[in-house]
Amino acid sequence: MSTLKVSNIQDISNNAAMSISSGVVTFANAAVNAGVGGKVLQVIYASTTAEVSSSSATHIDTGLTAAITPSASSSKILIIYSIQQFMTNAAGFGHLKIVRGSTDLVTHGFGNYAGGSTAMSVSSFQHQDSPSTTSATTYKIQFNKQGGGGSVISQYDDTNGEGVSTMILMEIAG
Repeated sequence: MSTLKVSNIQDISNNAAMSISSGVVTFANAAVNAGVGGKVLQVIYASTTAEVSSSSATHIDTGLTAAITPSASSSKILIIYSIQQFMTNAAGFGHLKIVRGSTDLVTHGFGNYAGGSTAMSVSSFQHQDSPSTTSATTYKIQFNKQGGGGSVISQYDDTNGEGVSTMILMEIAG
């Protein structure tokens, strides 16, 4: 197996075309992005394995957060996330919420309808946002527990290994 490692890519005229740093791909040459909407300009990946538990209807942070700096105010941000959850001892439901800064964007529901037993699940969702900025923008996922007893644990660490939740932010040219 071979591995190609690069931090910069230049075009034939020795102009910087793309750089890669800390898992972020940035296109430097404006001609690469000019006039073409829908292209992926950069991708940010985040993950967490830190367990967070709640039995409250108040939303709390899952610990899954990532920041992106859009290259144009017309860019869209596609948020894709997957959260591992464990619901203890009771049927019930809860919500997962995407938050940009302090602004709630969208809420998704999840539930355990197993009639009072415990349940492990993975919830995956996606949402497209228009932050209209070129400033660093932070996205995070929050959750709550409603209905029934028990609690919800995000990134539950069972005896078989750690629970992992992930998020991908993609800047899409507008």
